[in-house]
Amino acid sequence: MSGIEAVRRIVETEAQAKRIIEDAKSRAQEILEYATIEAQKLRQTAVSHAEQERARILREAREKAEADARSSDEETNSLLESYKKLFENRRDVAAKKAVELILGS
Repeated sequence: MSGIEAVRRIVETEAQAKRIIEDAKSRAQEILEYATIEAQKLRQTAVSHAEQERARILREAREKAEADARSSDEETNSLLESYKKLFENRRDVAAKKAVELILGS
């Protein structure tokens, strides 16, 4: 191999190496851009899922609070009705005793 042939091969090899490096840089940039897009999609999916979960938790908490309030109202009404009946019974007993005391004297 002559000196000129060797120089030509070195120049070709360097040119080929430069093309390979440029192709690698280009591919690396494409991969980076793709990874960035995929990361944004995953982040958006996670945010969307978290928002849906938050809405579900709030809805369930509200429903439970409303059910608890209804239950408390029912219990309060039941107690009031019991106290009313007890009052009426004691009032009737007191009235009968008063009549007996008045008539018995």
